Amino acid sequence: MFKEFFNSLMINSNNGSDNIDETGMLSLTAIFIRIARLDGVFDKEELKVIRAFLKKRYSLVEQDIDNIISEASELERDLNDNVQLTKKIKNTVDFENRFDLLQDAWRLIIADGKRSYQEDSFMRLFCGLLGLSDKDNAIARKNILNK
Repeated sequence: MFKEFFNSLMINSNNGSDNIDETGMLSLTAIFIRIARLDGVFDKEELKVIRAFLKKRYSLVEQDIDNIISEASELERDLNDNVQLTKKIKNTVDFENRFDLLQDAWRLIIADGKRSYQEDSFMRLFCGLLGLSDKDNAIARKNILNK
């Protein structure tokens, strides 16, 4: 009896993780699109960075990347709640890997060659929502700017 109960928990947790991964991927892509749009322009260089990020992190093919970006764009446009998006990201990205996300976000910000006050402000918010410190944010920014 205990074995059946344990197996049912494992089956339910496995089924749920597929949805969480897709939801996390969409949420993360939506946040990155939001970051790209902060300065009022979502240009080709920023899109290229997002595409490279999706390819590297999730091993997606070009058509899948197009679909994810399209869905994430709608999600970003329809949802104003950064906390909700970040919560879904935190459910799918281990704490140890969040610093890498922060660096990828900074890579996206500098892709167009300029930084705005809005971008800096959002990065402080995003960093806090990820559970990272202001010091982590400064180190991530410095790492990317020095490359």
